[in-house]
Amino acid sequence: MLQIYYGKGKGKTSAALGSIMRAAGYGKKITLVQFFKPRKILCGEYKSLKKLSCVRQIRFKIQHPFFTQKKSPQDLKKLKSSLEDCLDSLKSIIKENDFDILVCDELLNLLGIQCFQERMLSELFAPLKNKKEIILTGRDKPKQLMRIADYVTECKLIKHPFEKGVKARRTIEY
Repeated sequence: MLQIYYGKGKGKTSAALGSIMRAAGYGKKITLVQFFKPRKILCGEYKSLKKLSCVRQIRFKIQHPFFTQKKSPQDLKKLKSSLEDCLDSLKSIIKENDFDILVCDELLNLLGIQCFQERMLSELFAPLKNKKEIILTGRDKPKQLMRIADYVTECKLIKHPFEKGVKARRTIEY
């Protein structure tokens, strides 16, 4: 089935990681592909999941423009080129078909920076529908994917310490 966790609120990755932990308990093979979470930032979840032999982690070193000051047309062009390489890697992972569950963390953010059309993402996951469990997360609302999804959960921001200038805290946000 296809699961989508989207929105501006906290909890999208946490929901996906909860599903990973549950599946790991049953010995399922899980592939976690993380977009916009650079390898240099070793989040707590990365360290924990590294201890589970049934979880394969792939992290792309690209940082989302939301977190950087540079947002020029040249930067976005460079970002799109890098993301095309990431998507080629994801296509290879899907073709290998060596997983029971595929989690694509922050993938939906590709829609918000207008690097790719949603139709392309729908086509990417179509061969897995009704064969594998697919979990997609990100801030952006994928209308076309929502129609074919089996689970859709919106994580809505009500209040966050970031609004008061509090930076991300280790063990809580990463």
